[in-house]
Amino acid sequence: MTPLLMIGGATGSGKSDIAVACAEKLNGEIISADSMQIYRGLDIGTAKITAEEMRGIPHHLIDVCSPEESFTAADYKKKAQEAIADILSRGKTPIVCGGTGLYFNAILYDLSFSGEFDPALRESLLREAKEKGKAAMHEKLRELNPETAARLHPNDEKRVIRAIEKALTGGQKESDFQEAKYPYLLFVTNLPREVLYERIDKRVDRMISAGIMAEVERLRTNGIDYDKQCMQAIAYKEWAELERGMTEAEVIALIKKNTRNYAKRQITWFKQYKDAVSLSVQGRSAEEIAEEAVKIYQEEKQ
Repeated sequence: MTPLLMIGGATGSGKSDIAVACAEKLNGEIISADSMQIYRGLDIGTAKITAEEMRGIPHHLIDVCSPEESFTAADYKKKAQEAIADILSRGKTPIVCGGTGLYFNAILYDLSFSGEFDPALRESLLREAKEKGKAAMHEKLRELNPETAARLHPNDEKRVIRAIEKALTGGQKESDFQEAKYPYLLFVTNLPREVLYERIDKRVDRMISAGIMAEVERLRTNGIDYDKQCMQAIAYKEWAELERGMTEAEVIALIKKNTRNYAKRQITWFKQYKDAVSLSVQGRSAEEIAEEAVKIYQEEKQ
């Protein structure tokens, strides 16, 4: 079977452009692994790839869900595996690209979302909760599983931590993640932290200029309130703070802060893949990075 080429990493690290360049070289098609780009109408705040940026490469799992709907990791798993089968059936290379780590696990492993949990993980989460507080843990859950976070109160620490465990491991111990459903090669983008943060800040500034406030207002006018799953996305949920007295400048600063924190969690997530190949991004074009990735991929494929 043709191995999956997978590109993961932090938001703002250039994954989409690299994936397109790889697809052009490998006769590939791209499967998005982004938990918010699945929603129609959430374009600016999710930095959704444009038709021009796609350069004619087919993209799957983008705009597949109405903003009124909830979309689970199980939903993603089903649709992604259908897309993989379709791409392979046409003799093309499936390229999975995104920053939602849970979606990578959903594709690769048969997660049961039940069973015993790793005591070390439980201890780590309890320690984190003690250090950072209940609100921070609820925010962490929101990034991993917005639907569950919407159902749980931040003060319900026990259930929040249990839900984080499920999201991180699928109810299985790390030792269960040894046999992937597909052969794959995972590349993870790598940038110095200060460079990544600068990119994130500039990206948020571009969102403001592009009209993210108007996009949020349009969604709300269409009946999409802040309690909907899609509105839990960073760059959308923060605008609710305007109604609580924050200024526009403070909301923008909060979006940047939350995005940087999310990027840190993404970096941590992808460290679980011990066989991942690090792709240095700084000072290189997407074309140069793709050449390196494709060369490694083809060597591994032989």
